[in-house]
Amino acid sequence: MSFPLPEYIQLYPTTRCNQDCSFCFNKEGKIISDMSYPNAIKLLDMLSSAGIREIDIMGGEPFLLQWMPDFIDTALNRNFMVNISTNGSITNMIQRFKDIDHQKFNIGVSLEGSNENNHNRLTNSSNFNKAVECIKGLVCLNLNPIVKTVVVKSSTRDIQKIINLLIDIGVRRYYLIHMDLLSKDLSAMKESLSYVEFLEFYKSIKTANPVIDIHHVNASCFRKESLPSDIRCAGGVRKLSIMPDGSVLPCNLFQPFKEFILGNIFKDDFNDIWMNPKLDLFRYHKANRCDIESCPNKSACTGGCPAHGFYHYGNPDKPDIRCVL
Repeated sequence: MSFPLPEYIQLYPTTRCNQDCSFCFNKEGKIISDMSYPNAIKLLDMLSSAGIREIDIMGGEPFLLQWMPDFIDTALNRNFMVNISTNGSITNMIQRFKDIDHQKFNIGVSLEGSNENNHNRLTNSSNFNKAVECIKGLVCLNLNPIVKTVVVKSSTRDIQKIINLLIDIGVRRYYLIHMDLLSKDLSAMKESLSYVEFLEFYKSIKTANPVIDIHHVNASCFRKESLPSDIRCAGGVRKLSIMPDGSVLPCNLFQPFKEFILGNIFKDDFNDIWMNPKLDLFRYHKANRCDIESCPNKSACTGGCPAHGFYHYGNPDKPDIRCVL
């Protein structure tokens, strides 16, 4: 295999969710039947054989699958590093992790507001109290949960209050997430921050709150120093995404685009998937083709997220819509 293995797999065992977040990037993805437990275990065998030892479980809401705790136990027993993201609404699962090896397990819980009104409005749910209960339970189990908030313009005024709440609970790790904009809805566009705006907001929040460990999550293409040289983005380089039916994509953001399916993990040889020529777009990159010359981040960027360019313009080398608005 002539290209280094991916560092981790983004696993989507389900696309179902019991929330309808206004900023969700999965809204236009097709509905796919849930992955079965036997296939999930088969996947562990395949990844282990390929030499991949880290799984990032996403969704949808993965804890809608009753077998998820058993799958996590199996993966940990096979020496995988497991990260999982949840909206925290299915609180009866939490006690299953009482004796888990937290050195190889990270659980992230989404909290989108400091109170019921703000959280429930953005998630179109009534799950605020459940999410807080989930976070408190994980803290009590000494699992050091990661709490995550997607930053939208209307939530910037509330994030300090979220941090205050988390500090009171005893949370030590907090992540601010740059909103993806795979939508042409005008209200979603108005809520979006450019990467430069997002980064400035993150820096100000981090500086103001030294007692909690605050990080930021954004498309790797905005920070080329985080990538190997001449790489477009982390998709198809450091990671692959596997959907419930086994279809493989360079990154989870390409879920709506059948043009970027690389194969099926349950039907095709992993080496053939990993060396698919479609990944050349991500692996061999010589210049930032974005034409926004006035952007202060241009010299540090590879051209913005290719999934956003493809969604909005049909061309992955077009400027990131979040930086054009």
